[in-house]
Amino acid sequence: MTHLKPPASPLAVCEDILRKSKQYNLEHHCLPSENRVIDRLLNRGHELESAHLELHRKLGHHPHALQEFLAKLLSTAAFWKPEDMKAARASRYRLIEVNRQIADKAMELSTLLDERSVLHNHSGFASNTHYHVCEVIEEASEHNPLFGMEIGDKLSRLHYQYDLKYWPSLSDFMDELAQDASDADIEY
Repeated sequence: MTHLKPPASPLAVCEDILRKSKQYNLEHHCLPSENRVIDRLLNRGHELESAHLELHRKLGHHPHALQEFLAKLLSTAAFWKPEDMKAARASRYRLIEVNRQIADKAMELSTLLDERSVLHNHSGFASNTHYHVCEVIEEASEHNPLFGMEIGDKLSRLHYQYDLKYWPSLSDFMDELAQDASDADIEY
């Protein structure tokens, strides 16, 4: 008669992951700060039993999710300080603001590029400025030797092989940059 071993409790599963992490760190002589956090968590295991139960209930079905979550928790507890969180929040807010400004300025530039095209085409005046996206790419890549060695000639041939109607206008280019900045999802 075979006896099935009862499934390990959520507390045991989480603590086993923590012990394995500590063992790895010890064997590789790394992350002593994380080991101190692991020791505190293991010493207070019964106080954390409900937290382990909740974690196991939400993440236990996914092969590495529980292990990955605990690894991130250890790293955060060991290395992050309140000042780091404040700086991270400030950087996040600044990135949101920079993307907003890029979106606004790219839309403004797109409008100006459209107006310049109309003036070039209908006023009888020209300003000898870029009108083709390939020209901008070629000029912007002037100091990139890899561009010249690898794709410069190919782009130049395509530029002259296909009429302007096949390429995005400079204002289309700016519209895309504006939309990209406007739709940006901030990730960490």
